[in-house]
Amino acid sequence: MNPQDRNNKSILYVIILILLIFNLGLFYLWQTGKTQNNKLTNSNKSLEASVSDKNKAIAAAEALLEQYKSDSVTMAKNNQQISSELAKSSGEIARLTFLLKKNDKNSQGIIAELNAQIKQMSEKLARLENENAELKTRNSELKSINMDLNSENNSLSAEKQKLKTLAARLTSSEIRVETLKKQFITRKETNTNRAKGVEALRISFSLVENKIAQKGEREIFIKITGPEGTTLMNEGQGGVADLMDGKSVKYSYKTSVVFENEAKQIPATIWKPTKKLTTGKYTIELYTEGYLMGSSAIDLK
Repeated sequence: MNPQDRNNKSILYVIILILLIFNLGLFYLWQTGKTQNNKLTNSNKSLEASVSDKNKAIAAAEALLEQYKSDSVTMAKNNQQISSELAKSSGEIARLTFLLKKNDKNSQGIIAELNAQIKQMSEKLARLENENAELKTRNSELKSINMDLNSENNSLSAEKQKLKTLAARLTSSEIRVETLKKQFITRKETNTNRAKGVEALRISFSLVENKIAQKGEREIFIKITGPEGTTLMNEGQGGVADLMDGKSVKYSYKTSVVFENEAKQIPATIWKPTKKLTTGKYTIELYTEGYLMGSSAIDLK
């Protein structure tokens, strides 16, 4: 090999070596850039995850604080007070939320603390809502029981008043009915059971003792019913009396008595029919203050 060929060959080796070194440098630079790019990508992903966690924590905190506010208003309407423990938790969550919004850097520590507070307060609010639901159910049951008791009490009161009213009624005894006529010659009054001969009815009765009844004057309505079932009435004497059940009754005449809680014999009253009586049964009923005091009957031939 001549000297010229040897020189060319040496130059070729040098060029190959330079190219090899150059390629190795390029490969090193490419590998370094790839590593840095991966680090940057991972860093961006980590930053994005941190921002997402931050936004989620803030949204959860604000929703929980709104729920706390709503529950506080509801409890205030029911004259209930929120616990100091819950109030303290809400204040801490509000503080951490403020710090998280203000801090633009990585806030994983604040996020973790806020999430822990949110979890604790959520559990407390859930227990409180369950307790309030149970309390509402019990209150509803107690209200229902109270309404039943009030209804029963009103019923008992009404029944008691009814019994008292019944006990305070006046009753009559010994209702005596005499059919009278005057003798033709002496003109003295005498009894008769002949319907056509009756000129007057003499009615007398006694009031039974009653310590519950109110003292005072009473109107006594006297109803005389003939055989045909009609009330005998003279013009200007009879009328209509109202009864407690909303009905009414015709009466033949009325009189007044003074009651003083003691048994009392009432003076006889005289009623004279303007028409001749007919044969049959006659019923005499006494009414006062809307109820029947007593009754009696006679048969005329």
